[in-house]
Amino acid sequence: MHRRNPEGRGPGRNRGMALLVVLLILSVMVIIASNMSGRLQLELRRTSNLTTGKQAWWYALSAEALVSKILAQDFKDDPKVVSLGQYWARKDGVFPVEDGTLKGEVRDLQGCFNLNSLSVARKGDGTEDEANPPYPVKVFRTLLTLLEVDEYEAVQLTDAVRDWTDGDTVLVSSYGAEDAYYEGLDPPYLPANQKMLGVDELRAVRGVSGKLYARLAPYVCALPNDKLLVNINTIAPEQAELLAALYLGKIGVDEARAVLSDRPRKGWQDKQEMTSLPALAAGAGLTGLNEALGVKSDYFAAYLLAEVADTRARLETYFQRSKENKPVVLRRVNGGAE
Repeated sequence: MHRRNPEGRGPGRNRGMALLVVLLILSVMVIIASNMSGRLQLELRRTSNLTTGKQAWWYALSAEALVSKILAQDFKDDPKVVSLGQYWARKDGVFPVEDGTLKGEVRDLQGCFNLNSLSVARKGDGTEDEANPPYPVKVFRTLLTLLEVDEYEAVQLTDAVRDWTDGDTVLVSSYGAEDAYYEGLDPPYLPANQKMLGVDELRAVRGVSGKLYARLAPYVCALPNDKLLVNINTIAPEQAELLAALYLGKIGVDEARAVLSDRPRKGWQDKQEMTSLPALAAGAGLTGLNEALGVKSDYFAAYLLAEVADTRARLETYFQRSKENKPVVLRRVNGGAE
């Protein structure tokens, strides 16, 4: 007779256990292989992103070199006049490159109001009073009012910018703002008390809302000096408020727009060609006006975009004209890859 295995052991049970072990090992191997494949795909994607990001960045730098070459050629062609009829001012330029495109725009930083011209501290000799501030202060206040800012708010904002950009902690007037005001904010911070490095710094100044900043930004710039010198050849007709502000409102915005629209294609060769126009006769003899007008520019900003596959690289480059009439890079702002 066949004897039963009291412990239930036998060849069939052993084979079943072996099969379970094999399946378990196979499952572990599949999980490991799946994880390795996922990590490999992630590394490949990361490497691809790094490669395209670097490629886009170098393309952006090549666009900067192209802008520098164009500026140098324009300076060489006409060293005394800068106008919107030159090569640097062309809009909507798109250049195809391998695996992508280059786009860019150049802005004349002297075709706008220099915020740092407000950095001159209040005179302590009593020659400055609220009724007769420096010419740049009058221009900025007028510009704000022409942009439909309330007159009281325009005075307050102008003095706040003066306090932000001057080198002391003394209020220029009761309308200004220094350490005490900014320390009371949440979160608190301090005014720069130095020249602005960029227009976006204006957002930190007392009274500058996002809406006001968006309205004002096309009309202003921040140069590394405290001079107000505006190139009348690069003020766009759409920015006629700036020309009217330079005339302290003695001429209307419509008159200013008409003058800019009738400007010669290659610009005025001398500022007297514009100031002698009958439409501008009302502003003759304004103190500070003649010194604030020019037909030459020394500062430019290039806003560049390089696209490679799905990656974009943004670059802002600021140029200054050297004494040898060559563009020199002042600084770069890397917008990074996206």
